[in-house]
Amino acid sequence: MEFPQAIESAFKNYINFTGRASRSEFWYFQLFLIMGGLLANILDIFGGGGGLLTFLWNVGIALPAISVAVRRFHDIGRTGWWILLPFTIIGVIPYIWMLCIKGEEKENKFGADPLLQAT
Repeated sequence: MEFPQAIESAFKNYINFTGRASRSEFWYFQLFLIMGGLLANILDIFGGGGGLLTFLWNVGIALPAISVAVRRFHDIGRTGWWILLPFTIIGVIPYIWMLCIKGEEKENKFGADPLLQAT
């Protein structure tokens, strides 16, 4: 999945917590979130927005970001509740590792392989 397709897919499925999201969809969307957040911060700093643009950006992307993370966990065969892992004692490192591993190549209980559906 390419960068524009990943962004489009994440926003199309912003309230869809079922199905699966490939690694490329998840990580391209994360890149988009970082770039948008940096732009909002820069505009706030130089435009005197007082943090309003950054706040609006964060509110606007919260649901799509959670949704794509849940679907990414579905891709590796885990429930979406794993997005809460950073709030535990074991923390962020296993969370990031799970987001980086390859998804199941076969259909799992959450649906078909998103890479095979895209072709």
